[in-house]
Amino acid sequence: MSHKYSMGQLVHAAAAHFADRTSGTYEIVRLMPENSAGELGYRIRDTLSGTQRAVGESEIRAVGAKQTGRTH
Repeated sequence: MSHKYSMGQLVHAAAAHFADRTSGTYEIVRLMPENSAGELGYRIRDTLSGTQRAVGESEIRAVGAKQTGRTH
């Protein structure tokens, strides 16, 4: 299995538990191994604050990618 995103790529958080922080842009700073559920991981850094967090591949989407789901 290979990572969908690459080092330096800009992404947005897409997971529901990031609801209060999804407006920011994040940079991929490290490719992580699979977690216990078999999902590849990433270390991302907020481009404004510099805050870092670990996320799974399903929790992020590429900047410029179309959103799916409901619109308000």
